[in-house]
Amino acid sequence: MPRRKKSADETPSLLDITAKLRSGPCVPALREAVKSWKAGGRNGTTDTTRVLLNYWFEASHKTRTGFAFKYYEFQREAIETLIYVWEVEKVRSRKDLLERYAQNAQDLHLPPEDGFARYCTKMATGSGKTKVMALAIAWQYFNAVREQDEIAKDYAKTFLLIAPNVIVLERLKADFAAGRIFREDPSGRKSSTFSGISIASCGAKGSERILKAFSSSPTFINFTNELTARRTMNRTR
Repeated sequence: MPRRKKSADETPSLLDITAKLRSGPCVPALREAVKSWKAGGRNGTTDTTRVLLNYWFEASHKTRTGFAFKYYEFQREAIETLIYVWEVEKVRSRKDLLERYAQNAQDLHLPPEDGFARYCTKMATGSGKTKVMALAIAWQYFNAVREQDEIAKDYAKTFLLIAPNVIVLERLKADFAAGRIFREDPSGRKSSTFSGISIASCGAKGSERILKAFSSSPTFINFTNELTARRTMNRTR
């Protein structure tokens, strides 16, 4: 009996990698939570954050050369998720994050050290992590200087960017030196007051020593490149 030929719909495409895609345990539920939060009017943020979000994503912007400027949707999703986790949900530990959003939590193991807030934004090469860094810095800084002391104490004024190698270091220096990225992008609302930014380059062992040294920092954000070495932004007062 001749074998039945598979139809075109049954034949898997070499370009279809859906079955191989993996996501972080918290990502699906957290993504839906952020969508609901946005649909409901983005309640729960500070007045400063509300102004920044409207300015970044609702107002019209142009580059210095006159071209229209707009952040990509995935850049917007990254900073909105960070804001949602920090301001709305007030997550301060990985344990808290996993308990609220993780799928198959019984298979997960908490790291031995979970004493300070740590966040990771995973973005592909060339997707604009540096711009998200600038948004995160502006968000933290303006809340620290504009909000009342009781709120401002949860935000940072001083920032440390850690590069995995000299090439990335030079790129970060070009973007952040003298607040260039905040003047050219709408992230800082035409402000160049971000003077408390330090940039350092180190290898894997150096990164671990720095992270340990800053373990008392109020917040920590790791911008991970899924194809190459990680870029890390650590923020401390």
